[in-house]
Amino acid sequence: MNIGYIGVGNMGGALAKRLLLSHPLKVFDLSKESLGALVSAGAESVDSVAKLAESCDLIFICLPTSREVRVVMLGEEGIAANARRGTIVVDQTSGDPIITREIAEKVKQLGIEFIDAPVSGGVAGAAAGTIAIMVGASADQFAKVKPVVEAISPNIFHTGDVGTGHVAKLANNMLSACCRLASLEAMALATKNGMDPKTIVDVLLASSGSSQWLRLFGHATVEGRLNVNFTLGLSHKDVRGACQLGADSGVPMHFGNTVKDIYQMAINEMGKETQVNAVALFIDRLSGTQFVPAKNDAS
Repeated sequence: MNIGYIGVGNMGGALAKRLLLSHPLKVFDLSKESLGALVSAGAESVDSVAKLAESCDLIFICLPTSREVRVVMLGEEGIAANARRGTIVVDQTSGDPIITREIAEKVKQLGIEFIDAPVSGGVAGAAAGTIAIMVGASADQFAKVKPVVEAISPNIFHTGDVGTGHVAKLANNMLSACCRLASLEAMALATKNGMDPKTIVDVLLASSGSSQWLRLFGHATVEGRLNVNFTLGLSHKDVRGACQLGADSGVPMHFGNTVKDIYQMAINEMGKETQVNAVALFIDRLSGTQFVPAKNDAS
């Protein structure tokens, strides 16, 4: 089986390197630097999506949004126009389930299978092979791709039919964003009322208010280590997508919409390329506190 990967930036690159540990891999990216890193790791670079599509039976994609995925899949020089019948495409983008299902339906007519398999756990989790993978596919499609996807991580969840992987990803990232802001609000409250920032993190971690975000980033935040290779803009995109899905399906999104608006205010002040955990600086300013040291890696 010939395997290809399109989009080998921070996350896609880490996922592709995991595949390279057990499978030969062809790669394409608009960034020569990103391609160079994969070639150095043993991948074969190709110079267009079309050429990769022509030569691969299984193609992974990891791009910024579903809009780019649509172009790569359905554009004149895209996968659908150049892949053979029977090709399977696995979309690992943090995408839009509605667009995902539209693409899957269109390429199905051409004999191409399109499924979604977004991930959660960050670049570090991808590199370590512990990242969670949420696969939206039929039972038959899941059985076909599972042996290869397991090369990335054994933490694989079959979430249901096509699109449900992206549903799970949106729900998870919305919840993660809410936990981040709620944790920062608790840290600001405690700091303003006389507690040492490190002490409140210790207390929260040992108490019922603990969360995955606190375990991963609580101490890092009060030590000024805010760089996590994920931006405010990307997090806002995910929360916005979850809120839109809620609106489309009749689910009230009280917390999600509040978090979305706070992220938008932080983006307006700090820029969408700012590291997502630097929203702590925004909460500090609003609260009149300083639980993040003045000397930090986002300043």
